[in-house]
Amino acid sequence: MAAWLQALLRIKLLLLAAAAPLLLSVALSWSLVRPYLAGVPAAVPLHALEVATAEHLETIFAGYDYAWPPQGPVPRLAIDRFPPDIGQLEVARKKALFFRGLLPMVAAENERIRAQRRFIEERFALGPLRPGTRNWNQVERLAELYRVAGDLNDPVVREILLRRVDEVPAALVLAQAANESAWGTSRFAREANNLFGLWTYKKDLGMVPAQRMEGASHYVRVFPDLRSSVRVYLFNLNIGHAYVDMRRARATLRLAGEALDAEHLAAGLTRYSERGAEYVAEIRRMISSNGLGQLGVLMLAPEKP
Repeated sequence: MAAWLQALLRIKLLLLAAAAPLLLSVALSWSLVRPYLAGVPAAVPLHALEVATAEHLETIFAGYDYAWPPQGPVPRLAIDRFPPDIGQLEVARKKALFFRGLLPMVAAENERIRAQRRFIEERFALGPLRPGTRNWNQVERLAELYRVAGDLNDPVVREILLRRVDEVPAALVLAQAANESAWGTSRFAREANNLFGLWTYKKDLGMVPAQRMEGASHYVRVFPDLRSSVRVYLFNLNIGHAYVDMRRARATLRLAGEALDAEHLAAGLTRYSERGAEYVAEIRRMISSNGLGQLGVLMLAPEKP
């Protein structure tokens, strides 16, 4: 090997050795800040599953020792859709499979929202934010996402933002999903992965409801998978004008240091359905009769290395 080439190689090796600590620092910093890039914590990773039958799904859950109600952490699983034969199961078995199938996705989306909220609270705790700084820009992106306008240093704006960036009790999510989707058997659940009766006015995002009245222009929203349905549902509750009362009640519980009670918060859903108070009473009965209020704080199982 030519002397000049050997010298060049030695210089490269020296430079790499000198840069190694910096490269390691950059890599560690990336891994630490990655969930907060652009001010929006990343999606919580789940293992995507395609299941053909109810028995197939039950076998998978058995392999994770995942029963209903769950005893311990919930496995990081996300089924793309409910098996087509779930409606053929006897009632108790159907309910247990429906709840177990949905729960990990609810836990993951709530965990993401908690991360967003924690991120905002940490920045607000620093005091006034200076426009144009990294902290300001990141919180501003979240404010835009949750459709909150105004000065981020205004106490009222801060309060509104924190009211919107908050989780929804899993018990309430499961009860509404079961009610709106007929335990995963409705046409919209089967064909559109829509568990919550969510609408859209964009033709390319939806399907025409069978009972749509003449002159109506809404569509039932179509989702690529069940997790997308859960995410949009939570987002709608957190930004929709119809659910201001629910968010106020949730903020009051937070201020009092109390747990987020699903039956209590259900009172803020009178405008979710045309049936109003009757709908709220039905959701409360579903929470109570299925023991959903006993779920407590849900934890996802640790990620596998």
